[in-house]
Amino acid sequence: MEKVKIEVRNNRHNEEPIEVVYLGSLMERENQTHVAYDESVLTGMEGVKTVLIINENHIEIIRTGNIRSKMIFKEKYRDNFVYRTNEGAMSMSLETDELNVGRGENQIDIYIRYRLEIAGDKGDRNEMTIKIIRN
Repeated sequence: MEKVKIEVRNNRHNEEPIEVVYLGSLMERENQTHVAYDESVLTGMEGVKTVLIINENHIEIIRTGNIRSKMIFKEKYRDNFVYRTNEGAMSMSLETDELNVGRGENQIDIYIRYRLEIAGDKGDRNEMTIKIIRN
């Protein structure tokens, strides 16, 4: 397991982008890369652990703690999941338009363009970039 810096930038339609930097760990396991980090109070998700599982053609984002969910990002794929909090749960759908994963010697770059629907309410297009930098 090695230490990494994770830079996450979320762009939501008609909102200012949100950028957060985390320190976490990376582990290679079979044909997957696992990246884990604790969420920040800045995101409103304090007490949540996030694990990214990076596969060849899809990415899973698993959250545990105060928020529990598993989201699958795969091009042209619709993922229906339940987003659970201590206050309750809600159904969500996630449709990925584009997913790109670039791997370099010391860095992994991820770009995701997707639409998130909450309880059947069609959401706007979103973009997320994740940069994982080995120390």
